[in-house]
Amino acid sequence: MSNNKRVTLSVFLIAFAFGLSITGIAPILGILKTEYATYGTDSVQILQTLHYLLLMVGSIFIGYLTTKFANKNIAIIGLLIIGVFGVLPAFIAGYNVVFISRLLIGFGFGITSPINTAIITEFFVPEKRPMYFGLHVIGMGFGNMIANLVGGVLAGINYRYFYLVYGIAFISLLGVKVLLPKEGKKVLVSKEDMKMNKEVYMISFASFLHTLFITAYSTNIAIYVAQKITENSAIVGTVTAVNAAFALIVGATFAGISKVLKKATLVVSTILAVLGYVAIISIPGLLGVYIGSAFCGASLSCFMARCSFMLSVSVKPEAAAKASGIFSIIGGVGGLVSPILIGRLSEVITHSNTSINQFMVSLFGMVLLTVFVYVISYKVDKNKI
Repeated sequence: MSNNKRVTLSVFLIAFAFGLSITGIAPILGILKTEYATYGTDSVQILQTLHYLLLMVGSIFIGYLTTKFANKNIAIIGLLIIGVFGVLPAFIAGYNVVFISRLLIGFGFGITSPINTAIITEFFVPEKRPMYFGLHVIGMGFGNMIANLVGGVLAGINYRYFYLVYGIAFISLLGVKVLLPKEGKKVLVSKEDMKMNKEVYMISFASFLHTLFITAYSTNIAIYVAQKITENSAIVGTVTAVNAAFALIVGATFAGISKVLKKATLVVSTILAVLGYVAIISIPGLLGVYIGSAFCGASLSCFMARCSFMLSVSVKPEAAAKASGIFSIIGGVGGLVSPILIGRLSEVITHSNTSINQFMVSLFGMVLLTVFVYVISYKVDKNKI
């Protein structure tokens, strides 16, 4: 097998496991809301986004780690953390165990997410990268979809069995250990090589806003379906699998999408989220939920792939992991505060913190974000992005 194929499969496997960060515990949030009713809705919803806290910590160190350790070793350690803490609640019950596992798993996601950007930037020239960033999104979407489908079925037997889907990380770990080629000797890099620029921070701020508003989908959809449509966890798993499936489709076609839309790609990604929330709010029953899930999945996939490409061409190759780490940190803040901030905005604006009202707040937030990403895509350093 050629080195390119080995790298390609490794990129897919790392992203496949990282897809679990999107799934989180969304398929069983409705069940956990009942199981941990004494802790309150906010405390249950935060379990879906708690991993962002240590994800940010991991992302802070990734730039330094890539100058000292092989990308392969960093990926293996990250995948090991995801697997161990992901499956832990299947064997030990209780809110506190879930809380701790969701917190610690974030460090694994924090060092795993940026590493693919470093690997892609190291092995492939800029002209080839959109295809591989698309592959990264495919892996994330496929991992998310499998986790939702299998997890939903397992949760139908016993909700704690859902956590076993995090065994996906162990499969990816073995694949990366066997497939990913060894790197050359690490070389010293200067401060100038690692310097960040305004593009990195503007793209990252866009990620903060996008993550803030798109997270409202994952933290509310299971509760919304359980309260308004059905409590069947298998149906919830199917709904979130649709979300993952459309993320997968966009990832598979991202190279072509990027080639056609060019600078409009990022703008289109946020418009898709707007359409998703409109569908959930305005179309009754499962039809609206399925359509909304499809659009939100496509939005996340397109947004992340485009931002990753924009970051890779905005800095020197040696700084790609650091830029991706900053992107993850700032975006992670959006995910971490989303349940609380969107909930409070719903109370202030609509006087009621319900799932449907959180969807409405996120809809208008995405409209404002569309204006901001237009500025980034068309006005900021045109020669680069």
